[in-house]
Amino acid sequence: KGDKEMWSKKNKGMKDERIMKESNKLSAKMFYVITMATIIMLGVKIACKLPAYVYLVEMFALAASLLYVLAAELKKGILFVKNKDEELQSIHEAVLTKGMMISFWIVIVGEFLFLFFAGEYFLWTLSYFAIWLIPAFIITIASIKNGWIIWGGKKRETEGKKNLKVRVAIGSLVYGIIVGGSFMYKDGVFHPEGILWVLGLAAFWGILFYGGMSLVMKASENKA
Repeated sequence: KGDKEMWSKKNKGMKDERIMKESNKLSAKMFYVITMATIIMLGVKIACKLPAYVYLVEMFALAASLLYVLAAELKKGILFVKNKDEELQSIHEAVLTKGMMISFWIVIVGEFLFLFFAGEYFLWTLSYFAIWLIPAFIITIASIKNGWIIWGGKKRETEGKKNLKVRVAIGSLVYGIIVGGSFMYKDGVFHPEGILWVLGLAAFWGILFYGGMSLVMKASENKA
């Protein structure tokens, strides 16, 4: 029984490592996708002669992600290595994955913050979807298809669902405040009924997102 448990833990560790490497390979490719999308959108906004604050998010995302990748690869000593072996390639892909996530989350957060300052350029908020939606869609589909998103046991499933609920609740509340905040304050006056808008939007987004993630996890578990 002891040998069986040890084998099970070792096999699970190998599976987790394999999943991480495979997902990093795809995420590393998405680094180039999200970087090119950001550069294109930045160029479009500059060509349209928009104010600098309209494309500030793109500039910050590019600077942060590229500087991280350069600094991380320089630190690990692989920046100027052309012919990388399997181990160095895995390190390279892990760095690009983090660079992609840095750019991804800066654009996501920047998209919400831009809503406060968009003014007449409100429709340009949709431009951020063109940057993060494509890599997010590709990674999600690949993760379900290849069974990369798994809980990894009942205990981890229970803890994972608990953490997911907490994060979704916080994220939904922030979403409700950002999107529905204008209903609470109009012309400098507080409107109590606006709280219902905030809670309603938060509940809508939270239920939709949690339900979607649950379906994704279930489909990926079945595939795995």
